[in-house]
Amino acid sequence: MMKIKALAIMAAAALLPLAQGQQVLPAAGDDNHAAVTETNDERDLRMYWWRQAKFGMFIHYGLYSGLAGEFKGQQGGAEWIQTNLGLDTDTYAAEALPLFQPKPGCTEAWADLAEKAGCRYMVLTSKHHDGFALFDSATSDYTSAKVLGRDIVKEFANSARKRGMRVGLYHSVIDWHHPAYDNTICPDLCYPVNQAKMLKEKGIPRDHATYQKYLHSQVRELMTNYGTIDIMWWDYSQGAAEGERGWKAPALMNMCRELNPGVIMNNRLYSFSGFDASRDGVQLDLRCGDYTTPEKRIPAKGYPGIDWESCMTVGDKWGYNRYDLNIKTPATVIRQLQQCAAKGGNLLLNINPMADGSIPAGVEEVFLRVGKWMEVNGESIYGSYPIYNITLPEGWMSCMVYEDTYLFPPSIVTENPVELMIPAYEIDTVEPEVVGQPDCKVTVERIELPGKDEPQVFMKFVIPAEAWQNAVEGLPVIKLINAH
Repeated sequence: MMKIKALAIMAAAALLPLAQGQQVLPAAGDDNHAAVTETNDERDLRMYWWRQAKFGMFIHYGLYSGLAGEFKGQQGGAEWIQTNLGLDTDTYAAEALPLFQPKPGCTEAWADLAEKAGCRYMVLTSKHHDGFALFDSATSDYTSAKVLGRDIVKEFANSARKRGMRVGLYHSVIDWHHPAYDNTICPDLCYPVNQAKMLKEKGIPRDHATYQKYLHSQVRELMTNYGTIDIMWWDYSQGAAEGERGWKAPALMNMCRELNPGVIMNNRLYSFSGFDASRDGVQLDLRCGDYTTPEKRIPAKGYPGIDWESCMTVGDKWGYNRYDLNIKTPATVIRQLQQCAAKGGNLLLNINPMADGSIPAGVEEVFLRVGKWMEVNGESIYGSYPIYNITLPEGWMSCMVYEDTYLFPPSIVTENPVELMIPAYEIDTVEPEVVGQPDCKVTVERIELPGKDEPQVFMKFVIPAEAWQNAVEGLPVIKLINAH
């Protein structure tokens, strides 16, 4: 019987592993950054629930949902369709608004699915790049409340909280609707060509300071009118359109912290591309946000010492697109969840409701089947953190929860037992079992094999084929229980 000799601190495992190697707090501000006034211990306490949660639901819903990827017969993506097809906001809204008809109770269905899937938090698009807000705002008529009499953010927050979910809001700092928004701060920043043409023809000047006041006013409404907001998921910055110049980010972040002291924010008020793997390993400046957000990918080695969250789609698109039929298998999503656990991150998995708020059947099925796996194996995900000193075969992954080790084998079709060899110096006394399969017995023995200079000592686990045959989605979890 054995125990993994982990490098991580055991007693405070849920708090400390991700903070190791992080910058020392408090941190002074400057012209482009707000100061961070909390200590590292205070930050760890604030981040505790998020680090434990590991799995969240992303919800991309808005005017684009009604268009379903097509504008008057022309395909153009999903939530980016306005700029992909160069549409001015009047033309876009005239087509999209009549199609956007959320049915009563749609947010209840979202929260039900999140609960069944095993998610612990939910993040809804309060406003995407097209500028249409899903909440009631005194600053604009371009909202679901003014157009439809529906405050979707309020409905969402209530539905999420009823099920014990933490509440998060995605909020775009880019705005293709507001006439004062000035995309020319960064010429490469996406913007609909015909919107720029329309503003010029109408003689409407850009006044980014006016837009910044509008942005701050709407965020203040979100921070004050909907109870505790646990996450602000900003999107996004590029080039010079970032920080103080782009969004008056220091004041924006300070306001959020003042109104919701426990709020957790990502780093996209500052220039960051979740697609840019060359940034992997770059230290996160905590003045820019609490965590970093690799998009549609899981970093090869995670981000040791940094809080991070991979945001992923079930199909290919974030918003609903009727042509988006490339749906991931439940096993693929489960493996992504395992990767995040093994590398120290969270998984934020997206749903893309249709015009009436209903969830596409294929997406719903994936969430439900992932939930069935989580019902059995969730103990290996929640509160997990990486192990950096265990040698496993290709395709195998591992993590720890408190003092127990969890092994994630790859999907295998076999009728024979599978042997797993781990160097004995990496392990000590533990007791192996297959999670959720009490009758499936894993045996273990200490063996010596010839080495170049001296014998090599291994612990050999023998795992019955039934572990895979009886596992949900064919993905068992091997638990190594600490046996003091």
